[in-house]
Formats: sequence, C-alpha cells, structure tokens
Amino acid sequence: MEIEYESDWMSPTIELLKCLGEIKKPKFNEDMGSIDYVIKDGDKKKLVRAMVDENQQSAPAYVDTVRSTIEELEEKYDEALILAKRITDSAHEIVTQQSTLDVITPKMKHIFSLVEVLSAIQKKTQDLCVLKCGKAPETREDCQGKKGRTYTCDIRRISDDATFHATMKWKDVLFEDFYNLCAIEKELEVN
Repeated sequence: MEIEYESDWMSPTIELLKCLGEIKKPKFNEDMGSIDYVIKDGDKKKLVRAMVDENQQSAPAYVDTVRSTIEELEEKYDEALILAKRITDSAHEIVTQQSTLDVITPKMKHIFSLVEVLSAIQKKTQDLCVLKCGKAPETREDCQGKKGRTYTCDIRRISDDATFHATMKWKDVLFEDFYNLCAIEKELEVN
C-alpha cells in the first residue's frame, strides 16, 4: 500500500482493485481533488478516481466531478469508477445514465462480484505469504501456518475462512476478510 487514506473503507477498496488488474502508480489530480489510478486488464484501461480533500480524507463527488470524469472516460478509458465519501443526487443521476461509469461510497453496495473478491483475497494472501515467509506455498501442505487444527498464522486462517465464506456466498464477510488481510499487510510493512 503506497498512499494512506484517512478512511476505513477507501484504502481496502483501492487494494481490492489493485488485485484485480495491473495498476499504474497513482497520480494526484489537483484539478479534480482526487488521486487517480489506471488499471489495465488485458487491452482495457479503467480509471479509478478516489476523491480526497487536502488531508487525504474521503471527499464527496459532485456534478462537475462526474462530468469531468465522463469527458476523460470518453477520450482515454474503457471504464471509470469514482470512490467518494458521498455523491449528490444530481451527480448520481448522471452516473446512472452511463454504462461505463460507476461510483462507490461507504453507504452504497460494492460493485464487485463474489469471484472478484475471492480472487483479490487469493492474490493478497500470496503477496502476504511472500512478505512474511519469503515465498508463497505451492500446496496447502507447504504452508507452515497451520499445525493440525491449530492456526499459527492469521494469513492462513483468513485464507481458509474466506474459502468457507465464498462457499456460503457471504460477500460482506469476504470483504471483511479482505480488509483484515490489508490490516495485516499494514502491520507487516511497519515491522
């Protein structure tokens, strides 16, 4: 994680998006009051615009934000996603008229499928295994994070829990699993 947002939902959401495609280094967009990411997935490019204020706290999206994003979308990108603290009704109305633009706020449901969230968890788990143990296990038996029925590693426990949560189709709980992996990553980077 490179940029820290003063938001309990924005950083993990950006991390989830990073796990779903190749992402370029974020750029501060002073004109928009945002941090912009470009995610490449094959030959498609997606703009992810995280609205922030001067303290890097999540900021609202307004009509002018949405209109400017649509202009950029039409010129350079296949899709766009705006992350904002909230969105005005007028701005949301414009978003609903666009098939290639979406918005996420803390109160809105995430647009990610169960498969995408599980895929992001698997990628994050592998990255954390490399960070913590120096390599990702190739099989369950290669992992030293579980001895019998006892877990000695939170990464392994969360990974196993996520498999069960996906089987039960508990998407909200899968998001919590992903957020917990992000918290572990933050801890490991500090130590």
